[in-house]
Amino acid sequence: MKKQLLLGSALLAAISVYPQLKQKPVSVGNISSQIAAKFAMEPANAVTTLKQVTGPELSAESEKSASLPPSTINWNLLTGSMNIYGMLLSESQPLQYNDNVNAISYIHRKSASYTPSPALPATANSGVIVAMISTNWGTTFDSTCLYANATDWGRYPHGAVYSPAGNTNIANAYVVGSGPTVAGSNFSGNFYASKQLNVFDNVASAAPNAQQFFPFAQTGSVTNHGWSRCSFSSTDDGVMRSAGLLQADNTTLAALRGYAIAKGIFTGGTFTWSTDTIIPPAAIEPTSGDKVLGFAPQMAWNESGTIGYFVTIGSLASATSQNIGQHPIIYKTTNSGASWSLLSGIDFNSLAMKPIIDHLASTNADTTKASPFFSDWDITVDANGKLHLGAVMFSHSSINLDSLNFLQQFSNGGELYRWGHTPGNRPYLYDFIGDGTGPWSFVTVDSISSEQAGASSGDPGFNENPWDPTGTGGSKTNNVDHRIQLGRTPDGQYLTFSWVESDTNFTNAGRKYNSIPNIKTRCMAIGSGTNMYQVSPTELNVTKVAAGTGTANTNVANRATMSYMSPVTGSAAVSGNTVDIHTPLVITNSNPFSQLTNNTTWYQNGKLSYVFASITTTVNGVAENSNSASNSVIYPNPASNNAVLAIDLKDNSTVDVVVLNTIGQVVKTNKAQGQIGYNNINIDLTGLSTGIYMVNVKVGNATSTKKLVVQ
Repeated sequence: MKKQLLLGSALLAAISVYPQLKQKPVSVGNISSQIAAKFAMEPANAVTTLKQVTGPELSAESEKSASLPPSTINWNLLTGSMNIYGMLLSESQPLQYNDNVNAISYIHRKSASYTPSPALPATANSGVIVAMISTNWGTTFDSTCLYANATDWGRYPHGAVYSPAGNTNIANAYVVGSGPTVAGSNFSGNFYASKQLNVFDNVASAAPNAQQFFPFAQTGSVTNHGWSRCSFSSTDDGVMRSAGLLQADNTTLAALRGYAIAKGIFTGGTFTWSTDTIIPPAAIEPTSGDKVLGFAPQMAWNESGTIGYFVTIGSLASATSQNIGQHPIIYKTTNSGASWSLLSGIDFNSLAMKPIIDHLASTNADTTKASPFFSDWDITVDANGKLHLGAVMFSHSSINLDSLNFLQQFSNGGELYRWGHTPGNRPYLYDFIGDGTGPWSFVTVDSISSEQAGASSGDPGFNENPWDPTGTGGSKTNNVDHRIQLGRTPDGQYLTFSWVESDTNFTNAGRKYNSIPNIKTRCMAIGSGTNMYQVSPTELNVTKVAAGTGTANTNVANRATMSYMSPVTGSAAVSGNTVDIHTPLVITNSNPFSQLTNNTTWYQNGKLSYVFASITTTVNGVAENSNSASNSVIYPNPASNNAVLAIDLKDNSTVDVVVLNTIGQVVKTNKAQGQIGYNNINIDLTGLSTGIYMVNVKVGNATSTKKLVVQ
């Protein structure tokens, strides 16, 4: 029987790879200001003039990496937007790929130079929403005006392409978008707009119901809701969806009652919108009387639109012990949203989740308990209808219901951080997997070397935040966080994980803040049987492009501040153990970083390539794995304290690993008893100085030598 170390057995392996957390927190931080910043209203005096988008940049260091497959990363100028505020929320989905008409869509607030027709008052210009469309993977784009309203101006837009069943012609498709609106200095409602893609011009569509504004009041089949800016989706059943909030006062950050799912269906030549509601049985904060719920819910669907998940962060009233905290609350539908069921959540009181708990600091009141505080996260649905929730988490300082926005802080080099940035105490990107039929499992996707810089004066890392302090009250745009994004191939067989990270070898004084951010990606093969959920050892730096993997662009290298990845990528092209996936990505920034001026968006239109230790294929109806010592892979590379040898074995075999320095001296050895299937074997690098080493791998009579960089 094959053994798959990425699930059940991996729980033990994770303990050996990452030591249990030893570092103690030194203070408590409050994350409330970060949450509030994502609901910021831009100052009324926002500058609308164009700024130069080229100039001196941070130098792009050549990426140190193992031999990488031939990606074709290529960043090109796409468009501009009035300011950066429309991109604050990583849970929005303005960038989408529709495989039915092979179309990329990007929904954004217009640039300073874009002129709608008819002309609008100067104050309303910033709320014009434009769609960029490409049918050749971004080689060329065309623009069309999606929404323009003189009174209620668009904000935080996102959207996707709707294609009628069986259609392959872009001219018969529509671009559809939504977002909150403002009227003067107050949020006023939501817009839901559409436009057929047989016309590309600067005029919003005048077709019936193409320009729909819903105020904060019940309107027909649309309930009173706000902030329709999360998780826009377009599925093959022809339904468009967006998630919003149910609050007593939708004009601001207020007490949450639950969530609205706005649903658009194309009938009789127009889109008809209605809403479903989800009201989680959340715990109540004793002091405020408010539900413990997050303000950025997310949805994910399978390609057909039959299976969907709705996830928010909060604490259920029924939660106990280490399950009290800012955790995922997960709903599922198997009938296209006709009904939703609350699933049993991830049980952090269980032994299966102990490796995660071991990497967290305990609470202050009870040192026998630790609770993860889910910060950056995203979701997708795989080929088997299972939910994948990719997340990084920090440590709750308390699990009292009135203190769930407080977290532990650690000292490193005189700075305060949410993680200690020491072995075992750093941001780990986990993928939680399940469908409600059994306990949740997890895979460790990667570790991350940096964290979000402060948004408000006095916050840790505020001076390292690259944006200028011209926001409300002198704040900076705060979302130079990890911006976790998950994408799936149309068939759900391959998942791409992307996140934002800074190389702290090059940050100011080596600080661990995200001041020179780059986008990193990894790929997971869903697989089947015992060969499931393989994470490719290939980690790509998609913005600081390594030699041979694409074209360097100094406008995005070390400058990946506001980024999005399409929730649906291109299909996977598999050749041997290499998987190529066209992966739409955008970055919005300015030079210099100025949050209230015209910002520029760059688009990545190439393929990303990943090598796997093995890929399950079918030969004469029998699943086979190609494997040998020669196609084993070491990751991460470069590495510091630990590396992992990923190898797929045809039978139970002894794996000998010998690490040699450049003069051939043996500095580390390891002998592991590998088992049939995919194996992750730890390579201990502690005590080794920075430099290049050779790793000799021997399985039976087969040997292979690989280069490893220790940093």
